[in-house]
Parts: sequence; structure tokens; C-alpha cells
Amino acid sequence: MKVLESLTTYMRTSVWTGRGYPVEVYLYRWQQTAETAGDSRDGIDDFIYGLTSREALEVIMKKCPQPAVDVLKRLVEEADEKFRAATRDDGGQALSKFWIPAGTTWWYSRRPFTGPLSTYLDTGKYGT
Repeated sequence: MKVLESLTTYMRTSVWTGRGYPVEVYLYRWQQTAETAGDSRDGIDDFIYGLTSREALEVIMKKCPQPAVDVLKRLVEEADEKFRAATRDDGGQALSKFWIPAGTTWWYSRRPFTGPLSTYLDTGKYGT
């Protein structure tokens, strides 16, 4: 998508000190995390990696100019809705055992309702 490429170019030339990942990569990771949160067989590290992608998208959406960022916001909001539907807010209690985020963003306060990762967060064991 050309508009996402333009956001990557903007971030690389105006914000990031290094090359950074393409915006599409952060978006894809967040979309995958949102899609699979309820039944993912990935581990806690992969789940947290998806959450850090959402964090990066938040920075990108704040730094990039309008109207290009509107497309990204719409796509992120769609993934956000899916993530909220597959997770519940526990105040960050489950994830605080593994990760203490720098900010207090809503996605770090959520954990899956069901699935292997939910079981792991409850019991400390996968596949039970």
C-alpha cells in the first residue's frame, strides 16, 4: 500500500534515528496478534512482541502527518476491535509477570479469554 510506504519514508527521514521496520511490518504483526489472540499457539514472548508492534504503531500515528495517517488509523482500529473481542482487561496483572511496559496503554492490560496462552497465563503450563 503506497500510503503505508510513504509513512515509512516519513518516519525514516524525520523521526527514527535508524532505519526502523516498515510501517507495514508493524501493522501486519498487530493484525496477526489481534486475529489469533484467542487461539494462538504462540508463546508469551510472541504475544508481547505483537503488543510492542501496537506500541510502535501508536508512535507512528502520533508522528506522521495527515491525511496519510488516516488510512493507518483505520486499519489499526479494525485490529484493535478484534483484539478487544478476543481479550479481557485484567489491569495488566497477567502480563506484569513477564513485562512491565513503560506506558499505561490499554493493550498491555489485556489477556486472551481462551486458548493455550490463556491457559498458560493461568497455570504456567502450555497445553493443559
